[in-house]
Amino acid sequence: MIYDIAAHVQNRYFDELALLSPPMRRAKLFEYIVEELPLWLKPGDRIAGWYGFEDADELDLTEPPKFPDAEPVMDEEWEQLRLALLGLNNKVAFTPAHTCLDYAGILQNGLDAYLVKLARARSSRPDDEMLAAMESMLNHVCRFADRFAARAREAAAQAEGNEKLRLEQIAQALIRVPRYSARSFLEAVQSVWILHALIPISELSWASISLGRLDQYLYPYYEAYLKEGGTEDEAKEILKNLFRLLDSYGDGACALNIGGMDEAGNDMINSLSRLLIEVEKEAALRAPIIAVRLTPITPTDVLDSLIDAKLFTIGQPTFYNEPMCRKAMLERCKEEADAIGFSVNSCMGFIAPGKEFSDMWGTRLNCNLALELAVTGGRPIGGASIPVFTKGDQPDRFEALLTRLEDYLHELITLSLDLHEKLTMDAAINHPNPLLSALTEGCVESGRDRAIGATYNTVTVETMGLINVCDALMAIKQLVYDSGRYTLKDFIHAVKADYAGCEQLRREILNCKKYGTGDEEVTCLMGRLCESIYGMLKSCSRGNRYYLPSLHTLDVNVSFGLKQWATMDGRHSGEPVNKNANPSHLLKRQEHTGIILSAGALEQYKFSGGQPIDLYFDRSWFATKELRDKLKQLILTYFELGGLQLQVNSVDVELLEKAYQHPERYPNVVVRKGGYSVRFQELTPEAQRSFIENFKAMERG
Repeated sequence: MIYDIAAHVQNRYFDELALLSPPMRRAKLFEYIVEELPLWLKPGDRIAGWYGFEDADELDLTEPPKFPDAEPVMDEEWEQLRLALLGLNNKVAFTPAHTCLDYAGILQNGLDAYLVKLARARSSRPDDEMLAAMESMLNHVCRFADRFAARAREAAAQAEGNEKLRLEQIAQALIRVPRYSARSFLEAVQSVWILHALIPISELSWASISLGRLDQYLYPYYEAYLKEGGTEDEAKEILKNLFRLLDSYGDGACALNIGGMDEAGNDMINSLSRLLIEVEKEAALRAPIIAVRLTPITPTDVLDSLIDAKLFTIGQPTFYNEPMCRKAMLERCKEEADAIGFSVNSCMGFIAPGKEFSDMWGTRLNCNLALELAVTGGRPIGGASIPVFTKGDQPDRFEALLTRLEDYLHELITLSLDLHEKLTMDAAINHPNPLLSALTEGCVESGRDRAIGATYNTVTVETMGLINVCDALMAIKQLVYDSGRYTLKDFIHAVKADYAGCEQLRREILNCKKYGTGDEEVTCLMGRLCESIYGMLKSCSRGNRYYLPSLHTLDVNVSFGLKQWATMDGRHSGEPVNKNANPSHLLKRQEHTGIILSAGALEQYKFSGGQPIDLYFDRSWFATKELRDKLKQLILTYFELGGLQLQVNSVDVELLEKAYQHPERYPNVVVRKGGYSVRFQELTPEAQRSFIENFKAMERG
């Protein structure tokens, strides 16, 4: 099924679109996509939502030419800096999507309320094309619903009995929502899906569009539905229909929040929360992400129901520490009401729904590059040069090396964020999204794009390989500064040679202390690195923009590692760097206790861009209630230590080995990629191998 047809539409209408201003161009592109996408319903559907082409034969999906910029922002000097950093495996980019609407407000008021707000703004700024584009795109969201309503009416005319009744109900719902407020459970779910389907089309990206606190904003409609004679089983069928749609479009990183606390600290698990857990168990799909927000008073039976092999073998759910997540939101200078009302967004972040634009992959900071610069005096081992200061001498004390590392981290961060600001401005001016802007607080008022006009704008800085750096520093401390067995030049030579001829040094490096064992000295060192980066990013934050440090990697640690030359922790060129807040793969025995002690000792609320740990539990953990309780206590202990997020895998390692060797025989094996699940066969062979080796390390532990 082909549902991303933006390239086809751009190629077909390029000459017409090129004449328009960027906001009106995006609105017209959206209009053509909404009108040309085939729509259909399947037998038994409870809501409408299927769209796309069955094959690509009639589509021109070749890379379209670039539209002219309305205002050049990235000059040659900035582009050269971007390419130089990229050549050193330090990627800076503006990344769209990764968002969550204020679904509660939309269900209560409908899109009509946003159109009224726009009409007021346009009355004083009639020539503002950004506002005109916002209005156009909102109306075409409603047009998309109208098209589905027509399909449902056509199908109903050919149907009989219960099927005819269902189709007529769908058509009636689509006549009303999302333009107007939802009045029923069916209308509410239908409205959510229409918007969820169209936001990625408007963003030209299907990455991580989330649902927020679905169990809270749908709950009043669900309660009324039951009082009016609806049944749990009927509601379950509607929700399963929604889940099937969510699993069929996008990357799977759609967070559906369950639980959490209200402003008074009360746990918010309700009957709909419990029903959603049942739906996931029965549907057994990779998406949506079941993001469970645990509180100190989460009902025991709910937590027990989640410690289930059926869920863990498909990487569900992800557990979040509600009090610590709220603290992380307040640390970003959020208003208290926004911190309380936050949603888990995507597979790693937190967001103020409808008020925030979150650039979740703004910078992939190559932390090993900073260590290289500190050791070599400012000359990258990777070859390319960047504008950083150089020093000829080598630090004669470990503390001096740490200070120099922090200096180079600061330089890399400054270069990266200055570049990111340019890329963000380019996106806002030349590649705006009027639809998402219309639905994001602050943008209509200012007439600005979501990239710069949202009440909150957060940019995540992924600290790629930071745990490898920590391990490398410990090896340097032990082997250079403490024992004097080697010099910094020995380390530089070994890395340049990918440890060829330096096998003894590598063996000794691998035997040094490592993160992930609970060792106090290593944990303190990692804490200092995190605190330094946090302080640097906080000092760079200004206005409505906040830079958030993160240890989150998904499986990008594998592709990143393929481009990364050898590092001073003994890692060979091309091998993965550490994944998330987990130890490096070079730690061959990874115990659950050591991992949670090391990660839990960090002030994770300061790394609110994402700091998950991944734990693997084989099937034996589910054999008895005693073992399941032990697993549950491990999760609760980690959160008592201050952990933000914990995600699980329980798929059998032997099964993964078989799927790796014979992919055609095992097309439906699911693993937890990061904060969300994917089919194993969707991963690269390198990522598949990394999963298997990491799980084996935890089995050995």
